[in-house]
Amino acid sequence: MTRGTSSIPATRLAANLHLLATVGLTTAQQVQLLGLDARAVRLALPTGLPLPVSPEQQQRIRSSVEIAQAVHVLYNRYPERWFTRENNRPPFDGQTPLAYVLAGGTAALVATHRSLLADLNGLFSTSLESRALAGSLPQPDIEVDESL
Repeated sequence: MTRGTSSIPATRLAANLHLLATVGLTTAQQVQLLGLDARAVRLALPTGLPLPVSPEQQQRIRSSVEIAQAVHVLYNRYPERWFTRENNRPPFDGQTPLAYVLAGGTAALVATHRSLLADLNGLFSTSLESRALAGSLPQPDIEVDESL
């Protein structure tokens, strides 16, 4: 192992890959999302040998697993659809979450995780179009009894 790297046990790697499969990602997409070498993963899994990972890969694994867990909580009926459906909310802006994170790397994974974490905490974000639509809807007059 080179300086700054650690390793992930093959059993934990297999569990993480399985979790990512439950949200509809293929093995190739999983490996790309995690920033891992497909050949190294193919060698590590059947042998049970730990896979060396860099700090960035550790971050990608952590973020990806937490994203998959959040997707299961938020979209529990069809979690496998979330990654491949176009999403107009920030940070995706019309892209599928999968296209966004694959193109944007670690920063996109962190932004996606942050967005889902906000959703889990009830701080849902919206698109600019939905904000504009909400602002154009008629608003009823609200009378406040000031004697209270």
